This record gives sequence, C-alpha cells and structure tokens, in this order.
Amino acid sequence: MSSAALATSIRQPNGLRVIYATPVEALKAGDTAGYLTLLAAETEDERGDDRFLNAYLAIDRAAAGDMAGARAYLGLTGDAADDFEQPGFYLWIDSWLTALEGDLEGAINRHREVAGGMPGITADLSLAAMLEAAGRNEEALAVYDALTPTIIEAPEHEFDPQGIVFAHVSTVIVRHALLLQRMGRIEESKLVYQKLADAEPEQATSYAAAIDSLETGKNLENKPLTVQTGFALALSDVSYSMQQQRYIQTVMMGGNIDGFDDKRAAFDLVILLIDPENENVRSGVIDALYSEALYAGAAHVARTAPEASPSLQISAAQALLMNGDEPGARDAIEVALDISDDADRLSTLYGALQLRALLDDKTAAYDLVPELLSLAENAAEQAAAHGAASSVYLHFGDVMKAADHARDARALDDTHERRMVLADALGQAGLINDALVILRSERLARPNDPYTLNSLGYFLITRTDKYEEGYKVLARALLLADSDPYIADSFGWSLYKLGDLERAKGLIESARDELAPKSHWEIEHHLGDIYWHLDRKDDARAAWQKALDNYPPRSERDQIATKLKDGLTTPKPEKRPLPEISLEDLEVERQDI
Repeated sequence: MSSAALATSIRQPNGLRVIYATPVEALKAGDTAGYLTLLAAETEDERGDDRFLNAYLAIDRAAAGDMAGARAYLGLTGDAADDFEQPGFYLWIDSWLTALEGDLEGAINRHREVAGGMPGITADLSLAAMLEAAGRNEEALAVYDALTPTIIEAPEHEFDPQGIVFAHVSTVIVRHALLLQRMGRIEESKLVYQKLADAEPEQATSYAAAIDSLETGKNLENKPLTVQTGFALALSDVSYSMQQQRYIQTVMMGGNIDGFDDKRAAFDLVILLIDPENENVRSGVIDALYSEALYAGAAHVARTAPEASPSLQISAAQALLMNGDEPGARDAIEVALDISDDADRLSTLYGALQLRALLDDKTAAYDLVPELLSLAENAAEQAAAHGAASSVYLHFGDVMKAADHARDARALDDTHERRMVLADALGQAGLINDALVILRSERLARPNDPYTLNSLGYFLITRTDKYEEGYKVLARALLLADSDPYIADSFGWSLYKLGDLERAKGLIESARDELAPKSHWEIEHHLGDIYWHLDRKDDARAAWQKALDNYPPRSERDQIATKLKDGLTTPKPEKRPLPEISLEDLEVERQDI
C-alpha cells in the first residue's frame, strides 16, 4: 500500500490499524487504507462487478510509483489488441500512468486514442490538464476555447436545472482564465472571466473582486499543473461528472438522492492518494462526510492532510464541535488563527467567527469582528465581512447591530442573497414593514424560486398574523420543491399556526426524516411544541433537548431551555379552516422546475 494511503489509517489504542466490517464503514471513517485493505482482500471475481474497484487499487499503486502493479490491477498487458478489450476508463487511466512514467508525448497520443468514451466533457478537460502538465499551453487554451459556448446562461435560482450546465461552463472558463494568468496574459485572462460576470450581472461586485485578483495575484494560488496535480484534477472531474449523471438519472426515474454517496467518497479519497495536498478535493470529501453527520470521519480527513492549513483546521473544528468535542473544536480554532498569515487571515477569521458564536464564546467572537472589518479591502470582501458580523450579532440577539451590518453589506453588494439576509435581520429587529417590502419585491423578481417563496411565507406566519397568505405562499414553495426538508418544515409550521396539529406533525416529522442523519434545531423546536400540545410530553422534551444540542441562536436557546424546564404555558393554536388554494396560487411552469 502507498505511504499516502497508510497516512490515512485510523489506529487503535494499541497502535494497530482499525479493521472494518465493510468497505463503506471505512469510507465513512475517512480511512482510505482500511477501504483499500478490504478491496484487496476480495477476489478478482468479486471486484469484477464494479470496474472502479480495481481502478482504485491501481491508483494506489500509481501513488506508490508502481506502474506495473497499477496496470496489473487494470488487466493491461501492453498488447494493444488485448488491452482495447478493457473498459475505456482503464485505458484512460493508462494514458495518465504513461504520463507519470515521464512519456508525456506518448501519454497525449494515448489519451487522444482512448478517451472518447469518458462522461460529459471530462475527456476534453483531462486532455487540457495533460497538455498543461506537458507545457503545451497553447494547445490547452485551444481546448478551453472549443468548450466555451457562445451564449452563457446562468441559473435563475438554486433549483434551476440550468445550474448543472452553468457549473460545467464555469469550470472551463475559470481554468482558461487561470492558465492565461499563469502565462502572464492578464488582459486576456480578465476578458475570458468577464464572460461569467456578464452572465450574472447581479454578482458584479464578486466578479469584480475575482477579476482584480487575476491582475494582482491577491488571494490567488495559481501554480502550474504537474502530472500528479493534473491527473488528480482530471479524476476529480470524472468523479463530479459521474455524480451528476447519477443525480440526473435518479431524478428522471422519479427518485431522490438520499444517503451517503459511497461511490463519490471512494473516488475522491483515492484522488487524494495521487495529490494529498489538493485542498479542493479534500474539502469536498469533508463536506460530503459532514452532510451525512459523519463528523468523526470529516475531522479525520481534515487532520490527515500532509500539512495543516487554517481552512482545514476550521473544517476540523466544525466537525469536532458537531461530534460533541467542544475542547477539541476550540483547540483547532486556535491553531487555525495561529498559523494563518496575510494570505489566508481573512478567510480564517470568517470561520473562526462563526464557530466562536456556535460555541457561545460571545466575547471571543465579538473580539474578532473589528479585525475582520479592518482586513476587508475591496467591496466584495467588505460586504462579506459585514454579512458575517450581522450573522454573529443576530446569533447573540444584538438585532439592531445585526440590521445595521446587513444594510452595509447590501449597500456594498446589492444581490438577492444580501437582500434576503437584510430582510431577516430587519424582521428580527421588529422592522416588519421594511422587511416585507424586500421580501415581496424578491418574490416578484423570482416567482419560481422555492427558497424565496419559503422565506416570504415563513416570515408571514412567524412575524405577522397573515397566516392564510403565508400558507398559500408556502404551498407554492412546496409544490416547486416537494422533497426539501426546510420548506416542508415551514409549510408544516403554517399548518400548526392554523391549528391543524396532526397534519403539521406528519409534515414536520417527514422533514426530520428527510434531513436525517443530520438534524436542525428549528425542526426539533417545532416538533417539541407540537408534541406538547398533543400531550406527548416526553417526546416534546426529547425534541427540545435535541434542538438545544444543535446550537441554536442564543435567544432561541434560552427560549427552548425554558420550555424544556417548564413546558409550554401558551394554549395550542385555535383550529381554523385551511385557506382554499386556487390554481392561480399554485401555478407553475413545470419546465422551470
């Protein structure tokens, strides 16, 4: 096994490596060595059902410099006629093995012969990466030019399927711009990146900051590709493309992507054997484990990088916090702050600030705000800093300060996201009409955006007495995103406000199940209130305790803690007829979903 794989091992107190019952358990722990050990113990026939398993073992051999061993796992003999019977994916890997052996000319020729069956645009992106690694930059630029569409269309909102295409186009343009920047062709680089800015005019401030980085090099780590980093980049593209294909196929079959994506996790963990210092891939693995509440695994992957970085320490701190290790989280935050320098101090402060708030370290959190604001230079950074300050002040109940910072953030960067954050802050500060003006305007501009509808509807049922209107708005949001747990929770809470406790319970419990294995304090808070009024006192207290365990804002925490101690003293909502929903209320262009 490669040294890169062995470095991921989780050890028992006696120093021996942990042995797992199944490969998936090893993946969930972030233990690549444990995963590969189980794969290698399987017979060839057992691995034959999934062509990727031999590929993972081959990539580990390549990481160890054993190209002959890698080809043996792929069943490649060197005989062209026999080898072309092997899966195209194996032949594509072989082209990169050739590059790792130093024969870049042969690797490029081999790549052109065998990469045609790769998914999506991954073959072209892989070729561009190999050309860059070989120093053939002009040819790589030609590949990027050919992949860039004449017209670029940005998604209207988070649920717009155009987002999948836009993500691929963005990848091409970003790599094109970065290559030009490395070549010293700054003006061309900026013109290429401007294509993305033109597609999203509302994000002009953020794009302006990125274009400035292309010119100054600030906040831009843009190293030339090596064969190792190019191979890892190409593998990452394949992993992402396969995940998107699985997603599209599942949706077309009427299903949902649920649970731990072991295929993506295995692919990405193996990529880190080739390029252990790749923080983008490592962060993706951490995020995937974190999203499935596999917090110990996420922390392990963050802490087994070859070199500690502030961003990985912040990731480890967040995972440790959610795993119940508050001292470990505090230690990781301190390490992140200690090792940060001018290049990454600002981003480190963002993470430290949010985590200090979750840990209820009010003084420590507030002490970071002035430094954060002072380090922010351009409009995008200043807006982000004010946004972070607003979030922290809201967490501790300083609602007027929070609203002021949210206003400043919007003034610097007037985007949909900043306006929605400002509306929330204004609502919490009691400026209901000011908030509603923003929310209703955003709804008019984005009538088919489920989260915009959710924000308006939830505001109406929690900050005003317009329960009927809120119910209708949330019904439309749920139609557009019927599997989203947060929207289901909001609609369920509208049922609660209208006195239909049984239906509210069913919908919010379904939201809890959809979110599992993660949980959210607000969903648990809602269920606690509903259970109490349904005379399920023990269930109510269990839900409120779970809400407290999920780090709610301090003002909500105090309210939930009081309920946990004393129960509810307010009467249950009076049951009233549910509003009739007309076709006009639910009208939606299905092709926009």
